[in-house]
Amino acid sequence: MSPSKQPPPGVETEPQGDVVPLQEAASKLGKDPRTLIKAITAGHLRGGAMPRPERLRWYVYASELPPTPGSPKAPVVADRQVQDLQAQIVSLQEANRLLIAAQQDLLQAGSAGNETAEHYRRVAERYLDALSQFNTPGHLGDLADL
Repeated sequence: MSPSKQPPPGVETEPQGDVVPLQEAASKLGKDPRTLIKAITAGHLRGGAMPRPERLRWYVYASELPPTPGSPKAPVVADRQVQDLQAQIVSLQEANRLLIAAQQDLLQAGSAGNETAEHYRRVAERYLDALSQFNTPGHLGDLADL
């Protein structure tokens, strides 16, 4: 038995998910199979080649292909949802920053002497600011959408 043909360096040889044969992928993409092989080899298209005695068996990941009619489509996230999630992240980061600053003030208050009451008041205000962000429905940007 002759040794198996090997793919070019850097091309995977064992699929890690749903794949389709090269010919089918080329047909669905409207491309020449040689073009897809070049794209796989260059790392522009997810796929690979399984070693075989006579020639390589090339494949392309199904996720790289357009959905077929009637197949379940990947969920599409609306731009507004993405913006809302980004705003929530910013709000949470700010709340965390306020909580960290308040915690640092609280630690300093123990060594402040006569100014202890004032430090505790500032800490309480920062905790209140942070907690109000957590208790605001949605995120602070929603308050501007009147």
